[in-house]
Amino acid sequence: MRWLVSLLILAVLAVALALAGRYDPGYVVLVYPPWRMEISFISFVLMLAGIVIGGVVLLRVAALTLALPRIVREQRARRAAQKRDQQFVDGLRAFTEARWKDAEQTLGAWQGEAGRLGLARVLAARAANEMRAPALRERHAQAATAEGSELAAQLLEAETRLDLKDASGALVAIEAARALAPQHTALQRLELKARQLVGQWDEVDRLLDALARSNALEPAIATQMRRVACAENLKRRAEDDRALLEYWKKIPADLRVDAFVARAAARAFMQRGGHDTALDILEAALDDTWDEDLVALYGEVRGSKPLRQIERAEKWLRAQPRDARLLLTLAQLCSVESLWGKAQSYLEASLAIAPSAEAHTRMAELKTHSGQPGEACQHYQKALALCRSA
Repeated sequence: MRWLVSLLILAVLAVALALAGRYDPGYVVLVYPPWRMEISFISFVLMLAGIVIGGVVLLRVAALTLALPRIVREQRARRAAQKRDQQFVDGLRAFTEARWKDAEQTLGAWQGEAGRLGLARVLAARAANEMRAPALRERHAQAATAEGSELAAQLLEAETRLDLKDASGALVAIEAARALAPQHTALQRLELKARQLVGQWDEVDRLLDALARSNALEPAIATQMRRVACAENLKRRAEDDRALLEYWKKIPADLRVDAFVARAAARAFMQRGGHDTALDILEAALDDTWDEDLVALYGEVRGSKPLRQIERAEKWLRAQPRDARLLLTLAQLCSVESLWGKAQSYLEASLAIAPSAEAHTRMAELKTHSGQPGEACQHYQKALALCRSA
């Protein structure tokens, strides 16, 4: 459309010029002694325009000729940049398609601007790590650090050390990365794994709090990790009454009645002789959620009021009448108080619901105590058979 408009304008100008030349009486005299030349005014205008246009064209041609080497260099540089970009894209494609060898070779040898060179070396290091080539990984990681991608290189180093279960090496890399990015969420996740491996459970608690504030962990995973951390911290404090009690009070109420945490807490307090505290913990947890492991542990606790334990267990029995584990626990508690008749009846009920090696063993001990060695032997044999079948 633009060319059509231009042609129309030229046509109009040509017609106008022709008409002007036909009716214009003017002329121009050019004198250069001894020569003299007369031409029409229109011819002079046309000649002058031709001279100007020709001069402009000659100047453009001369400038283009002088700039030709620069243009050739720019074209070559453009083609080289396009080739480098394509190589970089090919390396990224190989990496995302898990073609680790191609990715390592392409990105490891790629040369380009500094902004992307460090990224290419980090990706080459990750590809080498997937290939189980530690020497290549180390070389590419060092190159990435030299090119300004130190944080990415340290993250890779920490991940690699954790894969090898080298928590100490991972923590060294994590400390180096923390100096570059103190609040890096992925770095905190890696540190969480490392602290778990070395058993630094107080640090695990701290990291879980930080990750919870940033909503960086799935709630179910965070809860499970918190349970484990609480249980391990309770075990570690079992040698210090004051520290144990202080830590137990800091645990959230919902975790105190968790079966896993309550079991660890009860054992820790039992280790320090705090059987009554252990009873309170187990009873609160069992009132909240029924758990057979807690029921079994309840029978091992020797509180200051054993009859109260039996009464509490019998109360649970009214709600759980066919719980073989609870019946076995009641038999155990009655045996401690020398209530042999009740102990035997609870053992018989437990065996009738779900025979177990432990129940047969306790029945054998009871029969031995009551002077019935023959029946005791039979129960021992049944316990042995159950153990073998298990």
